[in-house]
Amino acid sequence: MVKFLADECTFDSTVEFLRNEGWDVTTVKEIGLRGAKDPEVLNKAQEMEAVLITRDSDFGDVRRFLPSAYQGVIVLKMTYRSSNEVHAVLRKMLREVKEDEFVGTLFVVDHNKWRTR
Repeated sequence: MVKFLADECTFDSTVEFLRNEGWDVTTVKEIGLRGAKDPEVLNKAQEMEAVLITRDSDFGDVRRFLPSAYQGVIVLKMTYRSSNEVHAVLRKMLREVKEDEFVGTLFVVDHNKWRTR
């Protein structure tokens, strides 16, 4: 099963949503990485063999964070107001993507679609 590491900017409602859907989610707060720099968070996800889930668009910069070097990254483009719509798209994506397809892939999820880079 895919494991997730939720960055500190990931809404608590998203963590709760994923856990309610049966996914294994750890937050950076739970492992004492609150305030950690982006590379440290991504390296921790890699060490945990977890897909990083975040709202931080910096992780979408493939020049800075080459997707093929990591377990996978999901960037959520959302606000509190769009969270239900984004969660619905995220649910669909998680049902369609096979476990081995996460590795080395950047996923961008917004209120009406998801795409890979």
